[in-house]
Amino acid sequence: MKALVNICRCILAATFMFSGFVKANDPLGMQYKLQDYFAVWHINNIPETLFLITAILIAIFEFSLGIYYALGIKRELVTKVSLIFMIAMTILTIYIVIFNPVSDCGCFGDAIILTNVQTLIKNLILLTATVITTLKWKLIQPILSKHIDWIITTTAIVGIIAYTTYAIYALPPIDFRPYKIGTDLVKALNDGNHHPQFDVTIVYEKDGVKKELSIDDEDPDSTWKYVETKRTPVESTNNGIIDLYIEADNEDITNDIITPNGDIFLLIAPDLNTADQGSIDKINEIYDFTCQKDDVEFYCITASDSSLQQKWIDYTGAEYIIYNSDERILKTMVRANPGVIYIHNGVITKKWSNWNIPTIQELNKL
Repeated sequence: MKALVNICRCILAATFMFSGFVKANDPLGMQYKLQDYFAVWHINNIPETLFLITAILIAIFEFSLGIYYALGIKRELVTKVSLIFMIAMTILTIYIVIFNPVSDCGCFGDAIILTNVQTLIKNLILLTATVITTLKWKLIQPILSKHIDWIITTTAIVGIIAYTTYAIYALPPIDFRPYKIGTDLVKALNDGNHHPQFDVTIVYEKDGVKKELSIDDEDPDSTWKYVETKRTPVESTNNGIIDLYIEADNEDITNDIITPNGDIFLLIAPDLNTADQGSIDKINEIYDFTCQKDDVEFYCITASDSSLQQKWIDYTGAEYIIYNSDERILKTMVRANPGVIYIHNGVITKKWSNWNIPTIQELNKL
């Protein structure tokens, strides 16, 4: 029994530490996943900052549980807390399996993508291990003396908080997503796999009321005014790269923008309405820098509609061209709003968040 308890303890320690670490590595990714859940439940009025704080707290909580399990600290309390946590997570996973509100629960971020059924199996295993350790918590063997265990745990918790803060400031240090630094976009887009599929929605308006119709629906009568055409890529199972599209006037111009020659700066702003305005001056400096170079281009890519684009232009004095793409794709490309991507000869070479956008001096070193 003692061996079984400590095997369960090691499984829980490793799982919680890994899960907490990948969430700390990409707190914005966890924020987006939380927003997906609440959007399914039609709860859309929660501030983004609250989602981010929740994501950070979840990362710290899980990592701390793992540390406590690993070192055998506060055994009775830790096992009871983890039992409550795993019961709640298992119930949530059962709901996800039945109703399928999201395709991936986000337990391990982008590091390990699990189906909803796989997540349920994983949680049932962890729940079983938690029940065993809770019933027999006295058999968990402490690793350190009580006189020094607080030093290790405090250091670990402070460290994970610092790591999470850095991941927000400078983007995830370990990038598990398809648009990581070093990715050859030209090769990915032109290897015969770049065939994004779209759901097309046409938006009309009359007396302040908007109506969205599919491409197969009949056009409304002439009293309705055409507003825009939305193209939303159908989510694929190929890690995201072939979903990339940059749109102008409802045409996919991705291959015209991402070329094998020259340098390109992409200002990625999923939502111009909530984009950080404190980085505007540095963004404009990058654009001014590119204007002085013959072989350097600068474009803004956003999911915002034309009215928000015009509002952004009026407020920032932006003179650069703005194109459209899908919000999910843009949030995958860079975990910031806005963020900047530098592409050299078709290869993603540098990425910056709104917090550490480079100066002219740094750009001259590229």
